[in-house]
Amino acid sequence: MRLDAVAAELRPRNPWEATDLGAVMLRHWPGPVYRAWFALALPLFLLLHLLCWGHWWLVPWLLWWLKPLLDRPPLYVLGHALFGDTPDRRRFWRELPGLLRRQALAALTWRRFDLARSFHLPVTQLEGLAGKARRQRLRDLGQPGRGPAVWLTVICAHLEIGLDLALVALTWMLIPDFVDLEWYELLDDSEPWGQLWLNAVGFCGMSLVEPFYVAAGFALYLNRRTWLEAWDLELGFRRLAARLAPARPVAVVVGLVLGAALWASQPTVGFADVVLDDDWEMDMVKMRCAQSRARMAELAEATDPVRQALAETLRDPELRTCVTQERWRWRERDQPEPPPEPRTSADTLAHWFALGVEYALWFALGLVVAVAGWRLWRLPTIPRGPRPRRARVKPAPLLGRDDPVAPPDAALGEVAWRLWTAGQPREAMRTLYRGSLAGLAIHHGVPVAVGATEEDCLRLAAARLGDSELLEFFRRLTRVWQATAYAHRPPNATGARALCVEWPRHFPTPAGSSP
Repeated sequence: MRLDAVAAELRPRNPWEATDLGAVMLRHWPGPVYRAWFALALPLFLLLHLLCWGHWWLVPWLLWWLKPLLDRPPLYVLGHALFGDTPDRRRFWRELPGLLRRQALAALTWRRFDLARSFHLPVTQLEGLAGKARRQRLRDLGQPGRGPAVWLTVICAHLEIGLDLALVALTWMLIPDFVDLEWYELLDDSEPWGQLWLNAVGFCGMSLVEPFYVAAGFALYLNRRTWLEAWDLELGFRRLAARLAPARPVAVVVGLVLGAALWASQPTVGFADVVLDDDWEMDMVKMRCAQSRARMAELAEATDPVRQALAETLRDPELRTCVTQERWRWRERDQPEPPPEPRTSADTLAHWFALGVEYALWFALGLVVAVAGWRLWRLPTIPRGPRPRRARVKPAPLLGRDDPVAPPDAALGEVAWRLWTAGQPREAMRTLYRGSLAGLAIHHGVPVAVGATEEDCLRLAAARLGDSELLEFFRRLTRVWQATAYAHRPPNATGARALCVEWPRHFPTPAGSSP
C-alpha cells in the first residue's frame, strides 16, 4: 500500500466527516464504481426473477440477503482507485470470482446481521484476514469506529425506503390525467406485474444508496487506521524527507542538537500524568498505546538480535509510560461556572413576578389540603360490624327482554283459534308458543333464559321433560312457529285447529285458579 499515491487527504477526522469523505470519493469515481455495482447486481436481479417465476415476492428478500456479496465490487474499485491503481474491466472480471468466493458462507450466515458491515468489510476483503486474526484486527479498530458504522446502516436503510417511495410518487406525478390510476394502485402487489414493478423500484433505490453506503464505511475504516497508525504524520515526514534530501546531513545534525536541547529543558511527562478533557484526545492516546503495544509484540517476535535487544530494553518498567486511566466524573463539577450576567430592571420585575406566582400556587395547594382534611374530619363515623344481609328475591322468569312469564290459561287454545279465524295466523301461533313457554317454566321447571332462541328452548325441554307426548307437542309447535314467524309459511287450517285443540290437554289450568 503506497501512502504517497493516495488520492485523498489522510488526516484524523470525526466519524461524520469521514462519511462525507466517502461520499466525495464516490462522486470522484462514479463511473467505475457504478459499473462494478451493476455488473453483478443487474444480472443477479434478472436471474432471480427467472428462478422465482411465479413467486416474485421472494426477489427483494433474496437481494437483501445477498447484499454483503453485492458490496464487494464497489469496495474493490474504491480500494484500488484511492491509491492510484484503478482496475480496468479485464482485471475486474478476472478477480471478481475470488472476491465473491472469499468467506462468502460466513458473510451470508452468522455475519449477515452485523450492523457495522460496511466498516468490517475492508478488514475481510482488503486485508484478507480471517478467523482469529480478523477478530483481533476488529478489536484493534475498536468501538469508536463501530458506533458510527451502525448508525450509518440505520440511516441508509431509512434513506433507501424514502427513495423507493419518492420514485413511486414521481412516477405517479408523471402519469397523464386521462389515465385512470390511483396512488395506492402503484403500491398493489397482488398481481404479478405489480410485484415486478415494485421489485424494479426497490432495485433502483438500493442501487442509488448501496454504493454510498460502501464508500462511507470504507472512509470510516480509513479514518480509524489514520488515527491508529498516524498516516498523516507518516505522509508529512515523507514529504519533509523529500524536501530536505539535498541538505540531509546538515538537517540531521541540527535536528539532533535541537532534540537534545528540548529533552534537557523539558521534564518527562507520561501519559498517566495528563488529564484529558476531550474524548477525541483520549481516543488518540488509546490508539498510540495500542500502536506501542503492537510494536513491542512485533519486536519480541523478531529474529534479528538488534530488535530483540531493543524489545528487552522496552520491557523495563521505567520505559512503560503508556498508561491510560479512566474514571467517572460529574460534568457540572468540572465545568467552570459562567460569570453572572448583570440584571436589568425587566429581569428583576420578571423575577419578582415568578416568585409571586410560585408562592400563590403553594398557598393554593396548602388551602386545598386543609379543606380536604377538614371535610374528612367532619365525616360521620361509620359503625363497624357485620353487614346486614339482604334477602335475595328470585326474579320472575322472562320470555323476552321485557315480558315476564304469566301463568297459562286453559282457554289459550280458544283465544289462538279466534286469532286464526280473524286472519292473524302469526299472532295465533305466537300466543300458543308463548303460552307453552310459560307452562314449561311454571309447571315443569324448565328455565327460560332471556334471549334464548327456539332451539335453546327445545334443547332445555328435551333435557328436563319426562313426558314424551308433551315434548313431541312442543317440538311440533316450535317448528310450526318458526315456519310462520321467519319463513311466512303458516300451517293449514286443519293443522292450526289441531294445535289449538291439543294445547289445553298439555297445559291445563291449575286447581284454584280462575280462568
